Amino acid sequence: MSTAVLKALVTVAIWGSSFLAIRVALESATPLGVVWVRNAVASALLLALLRVRGGPLLPAREDRPRCGLLGLVISAHFLIQTFAMQSTSTLRAGWIIAFIPVVVAVGSRLFLGQRMKPSGWLGIAIATCGVLALTAVRPAELANAGLGDGLMLLSTFTWGAYTLLAIDVVRRNGGLRVAAFALAVAAVPTLAAALFDGTWHAEPSLRSVLAITFLSACASALAMWLFADVVAELGPERSSAFQYLQPFVTLAVSFLFLDEPFTVPQLLAGPVVLLGVWLVQRARRA
Repeated sequence: MSTAVLKALVTVAIWGSSFLAIRVALESATPLGVVWVRNAVASALLLALLRVRGGPLLPAREDRPRCGLLGLVISAHFLIQTFAMQSTSTLRAGWIIAFIPVVVAVGSRLFLGQRMKPSGWLGIAIATCGVLALTAVRPAELANAGLGDGLMLLSTFTWGAYTLLAIDVVRRNGGLRVAAFALAVAAVPTLAAALFDGTWHAEPSLRSVLAITFLSACASALAMWLFADVVAELGPERSSAFQYLQPFVTLAVSFLFLDEPFTVPQLLAGPVVLLGVWLVQRARRA
């Protein structure tokens, strides 16, 4: 197993658990509070690591506008997902996020001129059908989850934009430096908004503080750094294909900690998603 593949699997494991952490964090914090704190703490951690390792803290001057744009995109991405988790379940969020490789593949074709073999596109189509089957049936208790599902689907486009915009600047500056700069920028607008809306809506509990700590140190700092390196090495389509595995991590976490029910579509369509992942991976290796 290559280092890039191992990094991708670590990010999938972290992000697959992040929806549970967001739900717990929202027990005490506002959506704006969750996002600005996770971005600010994550940026501080990565900047400290850069200082220890030596070398410049900031990306090259000519790349800073692009990195600033990445910060605004990731700020919107995290905020959209956090608001979505107020209306939908962790399981549904995990399955919807599996649409990201479709967005990235189409974006790579439209904006980067990159091609994929027909078997790769077939894999994307198969995996997408699997995800549609998994999310088509709503339990009665989630009859009004349309807003949350829609926001989560929107976040697949913000993440696709981040992935495609980050490729060149990460290759020139490294994933660590780009992630630190982007997360620092991302903290600014949400912090400004939180000054009016507040960071906490209830007395902070240990659970919510630990959840925000996980989101900051793992889901933002570590995972953003690792994924940036993966995109630079494997390319946008192949790196994003790993996110088809994320719903299975979310499913396991939800079962262990939230006792969210399994449904027949989840059990039947899951292997279809994995088949699509395999086809995409095989097409990129060929």
